[in-house]
Amino acid sequence: MKVLAKILTYFLAVVLLGALLAPPLYWATLGLASRCDPAGPLGNVMDFLTHTPFQKFYNRAALFCALALLWPTVRWLGMRSWRDLGIEPDPRWLRRLGVGFAVAALTVALMAAAYVALDFYHFRKTLPWGKLPKLALSAAVVALLEEALFRGALLGLLKKSLKPAWALFWLSALFAFLHFLKPGPYSLDPNVTWSSGLALIPALFDGFAQPQLVLAGFGTLFTLGWVLGWATLRTRSLWMSIGFHAGVVFVKMGFSSFTKRDALSLPWVGAQLQIGLVPMAALAMGGGLLWVWLRMENPPSPRSGSLSDG
Repeated sequence: MKVLAKILTYFLAVVLLGALLAPPLYWATLGLASRCDPAGPLGNVMDFLTHTPFQKFYNRAALFCALALLWPTVRWLGMRSWRDLGIEPDPRWLRRLGVGFAVAALTVALMAAAYVALDFYHFRKTLPWGKLPKLALSAAVVALLEEALFRGALLGLLKKSLKPAWALFWLSALFAFLHFLKPGPYSLDPNVTWSSGLALIPALFDGFAQPQLVLAGFGTLFTLGWVLGWATLRTRSLWMSIGFHAGVVFVKMGFSSFTKRDALSLPWVGAQLQIGLVPMAALAMGGGLLWVWLRMENPPSPRSGSLSDG
């Protein structure tokens, strides 16, 4: 419980510091944009940033704080290296990275194709193929950062005080909870003050007021967190979970860019590809495919009772 309390303290600090950092980040961006030549090479970028809602600046500020505070928190909890967190060098890292990505991308893509076939979504008239490199880079960055944080640092810390199954449960719940925290629809606010970030915090919990959304969204995130954590425990490395996470994010963002939603059917199919009981089942199926692959690749030893042995 002391470890869990320190981890929760870490996230509370991230939320509060992110709220305090967001306004000066917003003002600095507007100030830089005002000095930028609209016809120059950075003109389009700065114009885009000046029309970005304040909520997104809060998201970026919180991510920066999460990264900045991660290593001090790990040291605070007595860890000195990745080995202390249960992460070992993986000689098969490239193959596991590729398998994780392929399984996730294929599973989510098949689900997305079924959505189109059943008229829940339709393809746009003009498909933005040029976005794919940017989406691939975004998926890679998100997967690397979040897996290092959640399945690397936090799972390793929880395992020091809890059995692997309980560590995986609490981490998956925490992963789902934090990703479920989102404010309502984005809006531009020209009157940002020092307290704007703090005022945004209560809105992060809006989703919990909708029971069907909690079931459909939180459950899917929990399932994703469980699959990623299990893969880390089973392989004692982050590479398969990084690949799986990147595959999910890449197909999700690509699908959002290439299609428009026509209908939803909560709790089965939600407003976004990752929301609903159907994506929860798809992710669980992806986890099952990883289990089959790892059993074929390296059958577990006769000793049993350890979650990491599959």
